[in-house]
Amino acid sequence: MKHALLKFPVPEAGANAQRILRNEAAYQRVAKQLGLRTTTELPQYIDGALVVPRFDRRGRAGLVERLGVESLYSLAGITDNAQPLRHDQVLIELAQVLDDFDVELREYVWRDLLNLALGNRDNHGRNTAILKDTDHTMRLAPLFDVGPTFLDARAITRVLRWDGETPGTPNWAAILDRLDLRTREAGVAIDVQQMARALGDFGDAIHTLPTTAQSCDVDQSIIEQRTVEFERLATSLADLPRTEVSRDATRTP
Repeated sequence: MKHALLKFPVPEAGANAQRILRNEAAYQRVAKQLGLRTTTELPQYIDGALVVPRFDRRGRAGLVERLGVESLYSLAGITDNAQPLRHDQVLIELAQVLDDFDVELREYVWRDLLNLALGNRDNHGRNTAILKDTDHTMRLAPLFDVGPTFLDARAITRVLRWDGETPGTPNWAAILDRLDLRTREAGVAIDVQQMARALGDFGDAIHTLPTTAQSCDVDQSIIEQRTVEFERLATSLADLPRTEVSRDATRTP
């Protein structure tokens, strides 16, 4: 028993609407190649529509189990989309509810870095969710709604940002410093050193991203458009640790 959603091009996205949808399937393949959490069966682009396997339905013994799904907005208690939400606040909330948070932290950080690299600007709080399983465990739901939205005619802007993030190449040392401060203020234990390592590890992976994207059938024109951003992001991550890091290394002067 299988359950899926059908996703069609959004006319408001303009001339690239079909292209965005087609490459959403390719972006999912890239994410899987990088080891990110995707659905077991990946979305497929078929006859102008994206077939998206549902991760909140599970067929078992002829019955359908329905799993709980909660968006980041809901988790943070936000009912007005105009209210700002930052990654720092999200991680503080997630640290208090997710199982095996160390694993989820790396997953969350790599997803955001992939968004930056591939130009998925549509990263608002409804495009990431937590999945509540029947055994009461909670973790990040598989990746969804990830595509080359930098091509969208509506000029979509990146909504979820890090505290201290400014337009352009992020200053990761400053971002880590602010996250450390915010988590301490909230009384929540988040290993900023581990996050620094996750950032640094992606810095290694990004060098193979053009080849990976090509092997996953991302449009060559998109890969070429993102090449400068790959290089900028790699440079911004170059000095971050891959193994151990002292807390002082994540602070700005």
